[in-house]
Order: sequence, then structure tokens, then C-alpha cells
Amino acid sequence: HVTMAATKEMGNLLHDDEAMRLETTPESTEHNTTFVMHNEDHTLGNALRMMLNQNPKVTFCGYSVPHPLENKMHMHIQTTKDISAAEVMKSALRELMKMCDHVTNTFEDAENDYYQSGGTGH
Repeated sequence: HVTMAATKEMGNLLHDDEAMRLETTPESTEHNTTFVMHNEDHTLGNALRMMLNQNPKVTFCGYSVPHPLENKMHMHIQTTKDISAAEVMKSALRELMKMCDHVTNTFEDAENDYYQSGGTGH
């Protein structure tokens, strides 16, 4: 199983102001883990899957939303023996947050440039 400290750190990594937790399924091991993410869906699942699949130490990654009426997502990760699934999950979440920050900053800079150059927003 993934250690509780690693799970807590990953949950805090996502939302410091919310009590989001990443749980693992009972059959999870250090290198073959299914994370259960509550209040998440395909929006995070697909983006996170893309980030995880860029890591050469990830041998398999996939996600599912078990049922449309259940507000949770399962992210399954298998890794090589030299890194844990929890470590690659933390790394992918950090990289995804950096990417989102970059997109936000780029948009805000372009918006400011537009209005400073006389744009009206209509």
C-alpha cells in the first residue's frame, strides 16, 4: 500500500484549502497502485494521464470513472521497480499545476496587453 504520509502529501498538493484525499484500493502495491480521487472526473483524469504517460518510468497508466452517478475517478499507475507509483503521481501533479499556472499567466498577460492597447472587450 502507499504510505499514508505520501497519500496525505498528495492530497495537500492538490488543494491546501480543501480536505481532498487520495485513497488507494486495497489491492494496490508500491509499484502498481490505483488511486481513488473523489470529486474528480475526466477533466483531471485525462490531463493527469497525459502527464503520467510522459514519464518513462511509468509502464502503464489509465483512469476510469466507475459510474456516472459516482463523483470519483480511479487512476491506475504501474511503474518500474526504481520508483513508486506515489512518487510519479506527485511529480505529475506538480507538473500539471505548473502547466496550468503557465496557461493562466499567458492568458492574463495577453488580456492585459489587449486592454492596454485600447481593446474594448466587445
